[in-house]
Amino acid sequence: MKKPINHLIDIGNCKISLFEWEGVGPPLFFSHATGFHARVWDNVIRKLSGRHIYSIDLRGHGRSDKTPFLYNWEVFVNDVITLFQKLKLSNVIGVGHSMGGHTITAVAAQLLNSFKGLVLCDPSIFPPDRYTKKPREGVHPVSKRRNIWSSPLEMHERLKSHKNFINWEDDALWDYCKYGLIQIEDQSGFELACPPLAEAKMYDSVLDPKILKLLPEINIPVKILRARPKKNKADVPDFDSSITWPELSAHLPVSEDLVLNHCSHFIPMEDSDSVVNAIMKIIK
Repeated sequence: MKKPINHLIDIGNCKISLFEWEGVGPPLFFSHATGFHARVWDNVIRKLSGRHIYSIDLRGHGRSDKTPFLYNWEVFVNDVITLFQKLKLSNVIGVGHSMGGHTITAVAAQLLNSFKGLVLCDPSIFPPDRYTKKPREGVHPVSKRRNIWSSPLEMHERLKSHKNFINWEDDALWDYCKYGLIQIEDQSGFELACPPLAEAKMYDSVLDPKILKLLPEINIPVKILRARPKKNKADVPDFDSSITWPELSAHLPVSEDLVLNHCSHFIPMEDSDSVVNAIMKIIK
């Protein structure tokens, strides 16, 4: 696979890192999950060789600017809209995972003429009652995650047996570690490209239910890949199962819903082939 071009694009109040693989066909635009980065999609992109592809480091992630910790999800939506307008993107197939799925869905609803279709991997689009819950008190536990590492190798060796990562394709885990760390200047060692406190603010962001009102307007093909259903109804955060509203597909005019019972929430990293197949169906 050819190396991508890394654009650093000034959108007014920060600079956004966007990776581009030059190629043919409708542009594919990848949007990652909370705390991840653009290159975590590489294990999918390798199987789409020759396609024209963009993958974004959302604000606060990867090589994009780390602005003050005000990470309401609408900030990400507005950033991507600005980017689309600045680059004059059209006929796009948007691909999003988790919070990135919410983001690209909201962008498509507002820039519908720019999109050909969507592939949503267990998107963070929740049942209506989820949007009425009060914000968490205190700081999210993810703020305490380990920030400093000696190398990507150390990170890989530590995470490969962790319950959230144990079923990842190894190439995906390597990409997550290799591109998810930034070398500390004038020091030996690396730090996370998404600061833990920023990631905590993203998890604790007040959710806007307007995404639910926008769904009926998205009259383009949408493929939804959902993780296995929750084993119990307890309201406990659990990446082992789907976080997506089970009725999401019914509220989209042209959609297909596929449950991947062998996958946790981390579908693109555990089954890249299913994501590629969904993208190819939109292309065709």
